[in-house]
Amino acid sequence: MTEWISTIIALCALGLSSVTAFAQHHNRKKEILAARVTAYFHRTSAFAKIRLPDGTLRQAGYHLVIWNQGPASAEHVEVEVRDPEGVTVTLADCLDGEFPLERLDVSGRYPIPWLPTADMHRGARRFIVVLRWRDGNGRHERVLPIRRGETNF
Repeated sequence: MTEWISTIIALCALGLSSVTAFAQHHNRKKEILAARVTAYFHRTSAFAKIRLPDGTLRQAGYHLVIWNQGPASAEHVEVEVRDPEGVTVTLADCLDGEFPLERLDVSGRYPIPWLPTADMHRGARRFIVVLRWRDGNGRHERVLPIRRGETNF
């Protein structure tokens, strides 16, 4: 009788170990396939001179930077910027067809000069950035409240 109980306990321990090993392997595989896309404002040390498609020369003191912190590449990266009331912010240097980005590799950064086309957004400091991308784990969406200010990244 004692041998049967010992055998059952051993089989239960083996089963639990197998399930734990499978779960760890599955979680590690998901981590390896994941992209971590984020956005932040970067203050330029000097104003960046940007020539718009119509030939106008403008200056940008900030860039909205899209950054993939890895460990996998992000594909079909979409960016949407809104003000706190939900109004879409159009950036002057974003051309039609620029987004979605086909691929943003690990540690890849994509700077967009911060030149809002609407006067109401030029002096504003708070915005909401909606990022959408696809990686080895499927589609993702991230909503980030951001604020213009000094950065030392």
